[in-house]
Amino acid sequence: MKKISHENNFNYLFVALALLLFLMALLHQVQTSWLNDIIEIVILLVFLLGVHSLKADRSWMWAVYFMVVLTVVIFMTKNLFDSTAFRAYFHLFILLFFFMGSFRLSVKQIVMSREIDQNMIVGSIVLYLLLGLVWTIIYLLLLTVYPDAFNGLESLPWQANFSRVAYYSFVTLTTLGYGDISPSNSVSEFFVYSEAIVGVFYMAIIVSSLVSARLDGFSRGEK
Repeated sequence: MKKISHENNFNYLFVALALLLFLMALLHQVQTSWLNDIIEIVILLVFLLGVHSLKADRSWMWAVYFMVVLTVVIFMTKNLFDSTAFRAYFHLFILLFFFMGSFRLSVKQIVMSREIDQNMIVGSIVLYLLLGLVWTIIYLLLLTVYPDAFNGLESLPWQANFSRVAYYSFVTLTTLGYGDISPSNSVSEFFVYSEAIVGVFYMAIIVSSLVSARLDGFSRGEK
């Protein structure tokens, strides 16, 4: 396996995020405790790949390492906690913090890049996945606070709802909207139309940045 570098770093993060989404979808179909344990391991893998693949400052690295340690401690002592709500909030806020931080670092690397290669294209896909995942976590937090925040979603633990909520998040991000899931109160409506707006502007800003960098590369090549 090739060493992680800034020529291939997004490939590893893409695989980790895709694996997380697939396992969450599998968990929705097969409710087993061992799959929950595997997902915990994959989440830790995503954390570690994120901090090692993205060009990060020392404070971000230590923050991610701290999240990894906390996640391991909660996982190892889960039988000692009677409150499932505490574990849900803990996991969701940790994931939200990580996805938002990873998005910021990914944007910095892609926007400041002067050359467009395969890694940058994969990076733009990773950015899109991270955007959808950020709103997925926001929706899951809303469901934890307001169990009836969305029509078409059952009141289930966040792991069991993750796949359905992620599906809704990406459908909203692409402004596709099938209508099988919909917001049921003003708070959830706010976050839904916010995601739709961000999705439209993402396509405009990131695609124009990639095209601009490509044209800049051509002009430098001619010189």
